[in-house]
Amino acid sequence: MKEMREKLKELGSQKRHEFIGEFVRLGYKNSFRTFRATLMLANVKLVENDELVTDHLWFNYTKSFLKLGELKEGDLIKFNARVNGYDKGYIVADTHDYRLVNPSKIKLVNNKIARQPMPIDNNAAMIGYAMKKNKQFYKENHRSYIQWYVDCYEYWLKQLDSNKG
Repeated sequence: MKEMREKLKELGSQKRHEFIGEFVRLGYKNSFRTFRATLMLANVKLVENDELVTDHLWFNYTKSFLKLGELKEGDLIKFNARVNGYDKGYIVADTHDYRLVNPSKIKLVNNKIARQPMPIDNNAAMIGYAMKKNKQFYKENHRSYIQWYVDCYEYWLKQLDSNKG
């Protein structure tokens, strides 16, 4: 992976580039007592030359991603972003790594199916969605699985259904 991230380093942070990546899964991170939804893209390539720049990257699941609707494994997502270096480590930063930040112009490349809307303005429901989708993984790996968040998502779904009718 380090060798791949070197390709990001070579791009530099001076300008934005267009990338394409494959949606793998969603998750969440716990930062400062707040859960935030995340998503992982794999096989991230530079569009201009189809060069693989990293095997995977995690992104915050921002409104721009949420507006795409429910993502399915294998969906191709095109976006613009800037390379950013950061120190990696939970308490002590022990390695320097590279990531893509401030993604914009986010769009699905292979959008041929109707998509379930996502809870764009309801963080608790979004975390519930992530927990529900990954329940087995979180339980097996002793990660937080909080029923209240799942209930928030279920309630949001009911509200969505009642607004359709």
